[in-house]
Amino acid sequence: MLIGDGNNDLHYLLAWESLEKKWTAFMADPAWQSARSESERDGMIIASIKSTVLQPTAFSAVK
Repeated sequence: MLIGDGNNDLHYLLAWESLEKKWTAFMADPAWQSARSESERDGMIIASIKSTVLQPTAFSAVK
């Protein structure tokens, strides 16, 4: 049973110590750059990207 509007959203929940360090390393990774180039050879594979950074609450298991 679908509740609400259907969509094609994909959500990831990630935890790390330093967003800036991890993102910089990810974007510089040769394997990622190659995979991205190959997947976009015939054009973009997604219509849009929306990034949201959330902070865990004091009672969150994610620290």
